[in-house]
Amino acid sequence: RLDVGATTLASEVPDINAVNSILVGGPCANSAAATVLKTGADCTAGFEPGVGKIAVYDVGTGNVAMLVAGYSAADTRNAAAVVANYGDYKAKLKGAAVEVTKVNSVLTVAEPTVKKVEAPAPEVPATP
Repeated sequence: RLDVGATTLASEVPDINAVNSILVGGPCANSAAATVLKTGADCTAGFEPGVGKIAVYDVGTGNVAMLVAGYSAADTRNAAAVVANYGDYKAKLKGAAVEVTKVNSVLTVAEPTVKKVEAPAPEVPATP
């Protein structure tokens, strides 16, 4: 179990990049997460239903932010359960990011899946 020294709401931190932080909730629900992720208009970008994320970001000030989030509240809870019980998952908690899924009440931690980005079709010049 982790001892918690200080808890602060995102709205109570003037500059999230000036502190080391653990951010719970994705950019749609947590303004500090939106700041760290540099979220645009689509706050769900980079998230997918059924998948939670645990990721560490260098915020460029000598500080880091650990994000514990998901597409939905349930996905965030699953990722948070892994962090809360890190001893059960420490062999899988490697690298800067992992994904958490839940199937039949079993949480699984794995490396992030890489989405294939298809190249746009070449433009065909219009014939006059």
